Amino acid sequence: MNTKHIILEEQGLRDGFQTLSQVIPTAKKLAYIDQLVAAGLKRIQIASFVHPKLVPQMADAEAICNQVEKQPDVIYSGLVLNLKGVERGIDADLDHLACSISASDTHSQKNARLTLSEAKKVFNEMVKLSKSNNITVRGGIQCAFGCRYEGHIDPNHVLDMVDHHLDAGIDELALADSTGMGNPKQLGELMHKVVEKAGTVPVVLHLHNTENKGYANLYAAIEAGVQIFDTAFGGLGGCPFIKSATGNIATEDSAHMIHQMGYETGIDIHKIAAISREMETTLGLKLPGQLYQLVDKEDIKMI
Repeated sequence: MNTKHIILEEQGLRDGFQTLSQVIPTAKKLAYIDQLVAAGLKRIQIASFVHPKLVPQMADAEAICNQVEKQPDVIYSGLVLNLKGVERGIDADLDHLACSISASDTHSQKNARLTLSEAKKVFNEMVKLSKSNNITVRGGIQCAFGCRYEGHIDPNHVLDMVDHHLDAGIDELALADSTGMGNPKQLGELMHKVVEKAGTVPVVLHLHNTENKGYANLYAAIEAGVQIFDTAFGGLGGCPFIKSATGNIATEDSAHMIHQMGYETGIDIHKIAAISREMETTLGLKLPGQLYQLVDKEDIKMI
């Protein structure tokens, strides 16, 4: 991978929408996907295969996958938390699935109805089933930097889970600061070890800005060698099963900072900002992101 290029995976359609009380119509979601591709996103998580009664926003996961006009140079992925989710992802004809479990036993039971020990066994089965269907697997570790239920998460425990995921044969490794509790020093030190341990397996970082440290953590992770990050337009996002969970770091804010640092993303922040402004109008609410409110204003200069 080009060391001057940082890849952003758009999570707005999944993580961004999953906690909204207002259900976004399928046609609107499909239009957003097209707009995101036009803005330069090469990786987009378009749905999660979870029970619609628990996450009503994702009830149209199959419809989204069946109706999206896929571009050959774009990765369209889905999140799965159990074997049923993998089966649905296979039936939906996705070739990239994010199989994710939590580093926190309490969060695991709330999020996936599984103890951590059970979740690790199921994870192995999820990876095996996905790989047997020629699906690229992103193995995720949620709550890797802190849990609202359990507090501190031992970094050695996280590294043990990294070993577990790598041994399972994943194609990519993703760590998530699901609660936004991580700090730059902690995150930089752990991610340096994770990148070294992962070797040739690409490492992804999923950051939330709950405690307003998301962008500092982004910088620390880049310094530690991470080159792929999850973001959501407008800073949307949050987990229905985490206390006080708030949004991801915003796609346009992240891309702008990354560009200022001398890296490339291939993303047009003006086009992303336009999507965020449209979403603000749809929801009738100000979004957490900052850049969408600034770009394209005639009286404000952008560097």
